[in-house]
Amino acid sequence: MVDVWLPYGRTEICVRVPTENLHSVLNIKESKCVENPADEIRRAIRNPIGSEELASIVKGDRVALALNISDIIMAKLVVSLIIEEIAKLGLKNSDVTVILAFDPFRSKRDLLANQIKNEVSSLGVNVVIHNPLAESVYVDDTESGIKIHLNKIFAESKIKIVSSVIEPSPYTVYNWGGSGVALGLSGMKTIEEILMSNLNLSNQADSIHESITEVSRRMSSVFSISIIRDLRGKVIGALAGSLEKSFYEGAKIIDATCKVQVEKKADVVFISPGGSPLDANIFDSCGCLENALKILRGRGMITLVAECFEGYGDMEFYEAISRFRNDLSSIEKSLRRKFSIGVFLAYRFLKALKEANVSMVSVIPDYYASELPGLKIFRTANEALNYALKEYGRKARVSIIPYGNHIIPAVKETEEYS
Repeated sequence: MVDVWLPYGRTEICVRVPTENLHSVLNIKESKCVENPADEIRRAIRNPIGSEELASIVKGDRVALALNISDIIMAKLVVSLIIEEIAKLGLKNSDVTVILAFDPFRSKRDLLANQIKNEVSSLGVNVVIHNPLAESVYVDDTESGIKIHLNKIFAESKIKIVSSVIEPSPYTVYNWGGSGVALGLSGMKTIEEILMSNLNLSNQADSIHESITEVSRRMSSVFSISIIRDLRGKVIGALAGSLEKSFYEGAKIIDATCKVQVEKKADVVFISPGGSPLDANIFDSCGCLENALKILRGRGMITLVAECFEGYGDMEFYEAISRFRNDLSSIEKSLRRKFSIGVFLAYRFLKALKEANVSMVSVIPDYYASELPGLKIFRTANEALNYALKEYGRKARVSIIPYGNHIIPAVKETEEYS
């Protein structure tokens, strides 16, 4: 037997897998952290990639800073360092407007944004929270026809800075400065066009990433500041300069630690989003199923290990599941009539339930199983494993993904093994 531990809430749970069944454990490689994050970010700002130095870009005009960072301490550090840089050029703190990017894939986005706003406002800058339903201005069309409507303040500012954490995302491959603009500062119609064009794809993340990149290429004269961190939130490195060129350099670092090559697909996959706060509810937890499906053979079994003490976590998400259950055709028609993030993510969750046998190890009540057709709920991981081995045979291959939101699976095989 091999004991494998998966994050669960603020603790971990163990699944004991027979040695002959354990196919792979898809984990993230360790990386060396920098000693002084502030110095690392300063170094990046002063040594931009594919761009003029910030001092050459900021010439007495007011600055619009888009902040795509969900960590309060990191957000405040980045803003303070930008203030430090522009102060040398004669600008005041009040000359900076910080726009907090909208995160479509997080349930408590408004609460978190307000917490960040309160902290960052103490630095004397102007802070606004982007609302995709509020006023936005038309900027351009992409080659594929996406109409770009952006936050008015950002779009009309002469000096645009975007700061983001670069990290894997099961919905978009990477979260980065480009997604911070394309999804985080766009009007809802633009978000709809990016996501809905990829609604039915089994592997939608690559296509969404391409759409985001298309939108970001229409952003002229944007200075990007990107931070790369490990699972504990410690800074590995920082990059600055051209939005796209600095991202590609950052993606190399992410790929070296988070991209995992998979030789063969598995019959059974155990996956955790990564523990608290990523598994507080089903809305936040279910995104990692996108990664589990990539390495699953046929209609195998996925066990989502997620505490979900908050239940569904989003009202629109819950109402869509409750109303449509397993009727993907009807939910798609509803989305095309009136788009919403909650209903879109409900569609992706229900689609996963159609493509695989999905179970959960969770504290959610058993009656949730009656609301989600085909879902099975277990209280321990070993119960779920025993059930899977009975269903798929004692030779079933089992793969474990402890940090499902943080990996980028790359499957080598072209054909299903027998």
